[in-house]
Amino acid sequence: MTMQKHNLLQLGTHASDYQKVGVGNKARLLSQARNAGLPVPSGSVLLDDTWKHLQAEGIVTIDDNNIQVRDAKLMLEKVALPSYQSPLAVRSAFSAEDGDDSALAGYFNTHLNVAPDSAEQLTDALVDVWQSGARAVQRAEFRRDILVMEMVAAKYAGVAFTERAFQDDLVNYTQGLADQLVSGEEAGESITLSKLRFGERPDTELPFLRRLQRLLRDVRRVFKLQGRDWDIEWADDGQVCWLIQVRPITRAPRRNEAFTYANLKEIMPDPPSRFMTSIVTESSTGFFDWYRQFDSTLPTNRPMVETFYGRPLFNISLLTDMMRHWGLPTTLVTNSIGGSSDKEAGFKLGRFLGSTVPLLRLGWRQLNAVRDSVQHVSSIQARAAQPGETFTSVVDNFRDLFTAFVTEMLNLTQAMSGPLLILRQTGTLRSHAAQNRTISTEMFTELEALRAIVAAQPALKSKLAAGELPDDAQFKTAWQAYLAKHGHRGIYESDIARPRYHESPEPLLQSLAVEGVHRSSAAETQPEAQLLRWLTKPLWWQLSRVMRAREVWRYESMRCYVDIRRRLLSLAQEATKAGQLPTVDMLWLLTADEARSLDEGIVYSTEFFTQRQTDIEQLSKYDMPDLLYRFDDLDAASMASDSDGEGPLRGISLTGGQVQGRAWVLNEPALRLPDGFEPASTILVARSVDAGWIPTFAQVAGAVVEIGGDLSHGSIILREIGLPAITNVRLATRTVKTGEELILYADRGTAHRL
Repeated sequence: MTMQKHNLLQLGTHASDYQKVGVGNKARLLSQARNAGLPVPSGSVLLDDTWKHLQAEGIVTIDDNNIQVRDAKLMLEKVALPSYQSPLAVRSAFSAEDGDDSALAGYFNTHLNVAPDSAEQLTDALVDVWQSGARAVQRAEFRRDILVMEMVAAKYAGVAFTERAFQDDLVNYTQGLADQLVSGEEAGESITLSKLRFGERPDTELPFLRRLQRLLRDVRRVFKLQGRDWDIEWADDGQVCWLIQVRPITRAPRRNEAFTYANLKEIMPDPPSRFMTSIVTESSTGFFDWYRQFDSTLPTNRPMVETFYGRPLFNISLLTDMMRHWGLPTTLVTNSIGGSSDKEAGFKLGRFLGSTVPLLRLGWRQLNAVRDSVQHVSSIQARAAQPGETFTSVVDNFRDLFTAFVTEMLNLTQAMSGPLLILRQTGTLRSHAAQNRTISTEMFTELEALRAIVAAQPALKSKLAAGELPDDAQFKTAWQAYLAKHGHRGIYESDIARPRYHESPEPLLQSLAVEGVHRSSAAETQPEAQLLRWLTKPLWWQLSRVMRAREVWRYESMRCYVDIRRRLLSLAQEATKAGQLPTVDMLWLLTADEARSLDEGIVYSTEFFTQRQTDIEQLSKYDMPDLLYRFDDLDAASMASDSDGEGPLRGISLTGGQVQGRAWVLNEPALRLPDGFEPASTILVARSVDAGWIPTFAQVAGAVVEIGGDLSHGSIILREIGLPAITNVRLATRTVKTGEELILYADRGTAHRL
């Protein structure tokens, strides 16, 4: 006799049947997808009751966690699988898998191309999958359902991550089956595909990728209400792109996003002070929250600023994704902040219309940007006038003020972008701007009064050339008036570590010893452009008033810097007297968190600062491009330590973190470290990894993996446990020897021999 019918569920059965018996996500989600019309191969779920009945009737027995089958033919009769004509995939669908918080990707066994008419192959596959559940005996009891599906005759197959925070889906694929891809034995090809929305056409040339774009769009549609990001396995047979598995993403892959140093490199030294860099990075969330107040669907987990090689860089991928989300041209971003974009996109009417409400909110704010900036000036200056009594309170205050400073700049800059784009395209921007004057321009023009005094008294030049204040009453009076108005500004003034002109006037004084070049203020226009210039005058009026407001905002914000800087230097002076700092200026070599620690009495030694200065000097050697991808490596061109001809090890970043230690090269998992090795300073170098390496991971501080894409099971595990790791590092196990000293920069995707 066969078992009762309820021991078997067909894929495509209503979700309530799965929920009633407690089937896990793996089978339940596939069934939901098939029921919704998505292309899911035919299949069945052998319920946990099947497993229990087979034991109860003595058809299978368990001895010391080893499963034995008494009669394979009888077992299949009891299981009563439907009749299948195609080869089968027999896979675990245990309730311990694919949960909301953990995936256990690759933890349990799978058998592919199982002959449906072979009792031996079928029973062996079923038993081996059930047997793999014995690995988790230390976990709470779980269901051991098994998924049996018809195989797809795949020409291409792979995995894809579709995440709400990105406008592209991340795809890893290979020819044929993707079993070696997901196991980490093959790297495959990695690409990004633009997300399709309703009514949009695929934008890639390869037919199988076009079908994949549509499948991913439909997966998002079917599972939209669950509010999750999805890890998808797929296979394309040349006609249909099939959905093989769908599960929630529990640890997102690190994407090779683009960052720009444009704009920041113009307003800060290169590199900025360690203190200022950390403040910018801490403020990153607040920067993007400014946009999210208009559109709550924008990402919450992508920082707008990250630090590379000691410099804070804007996440240009995030900003251009925002434009693509709204259906606006990405050039609106690059025209506003400078630099270039990693992915160009134009206007899309459907997306634009779908974003009407947030864009109207944003547009209204931009129309009132000038008024708002005037109101906010008094607010931030009142706050800066009471900077705080401790390092923690002052640093926190400055971080919040800096966030307000940048977000208001973003508002004003965004308000400029539309008129700016039109005036550039009409060719009238230059002629309009030739007659524009802002408060920053006044800093230059008001030096002319001082230059006139010097021109009348050439003897003053010798003192000025030395950066000293001449002993001349007329000059001193004019000079003090100038400093009273503009002395709160400075060179690279956006870095609070840099002195203001009233503290360090030498550059200004020396500039007065050099005869200036007279520049005409006449507008440069051509007769044939006069009509066009007149027609665009209303746009220029709007643009110019926002430009002036932005310069005033910056000008007045720098007064806040003076108040905060003065208080920080005062506290640093007290810390120096207490022996916590060697000198007052050493404060700027600390990060914001390190500065806060001074309140707890921490003492930073001279040796600490010597090493910090050495690090900064090394970082200053990098020639930063305007556009940098997260996994780019500038070391080969910039660092002398890589001049040995072998160069750094480069791969795909899986996690963040930096580790220095000795290499432990393994071809299979091991638990005992070599003599003299310590876990905190050991870096695993392995050909490939999967769930079997979890005990080894506990023995090391970082991992360099030779074979595997960023979406393989081993990579998912490394992300799950948060181990600093990189993968797809070519020839790693053949070029590195156990005991070699390495520095692993997981966030950059590189490792360097020392």
